[in-house]
Amino acid sequence: MRTVSLLLVVLLVFSSTGLAAQTAQSPQAARVKAQVQKRGASEKSKVRVTLGNGTTVKGYISKIEESSFDVDGSKNGRATSISYADVQKIQGPGLSTGAKVAIGVGIGVAIVALVIGIEYARTGL
Repeated sequence: MRTVSLLLVVLLVFSSTGLAAQTAQSPQAARVKAQVQKRGASEKSKVRVTLGNGTTVKGYISKIEESSFDVDGSKNGRATSISYADVQKIQGPGLSTGAKVAIGVGIGVAIVALVIGIEYARTGL
């Protein structure tokens, strides 16, 4: 009887921790879910989603659910269902802010170098 009780306690502990592991989301999945909910589901919420296996899905968020969201990127109305846990990176359709800043800084440096070169050629130093 004592062995059966001990076995039941062990099974109860393992089943409850297994249930907790199934319901808990990874921090990455929670972050992706928050980003998807922030963007909302409409044709204006265009995204580019990179999945864990390296594939990329482009389109707009057409439906948001508890454990996944749908991206519709085709002209025939077919949506791709994507689990939050499968997403490696999600971003808007254009360049990131860092890339835009780097391009701006590069253009600024090129203009300054051009002005210095023109002044150097004009004065003949």
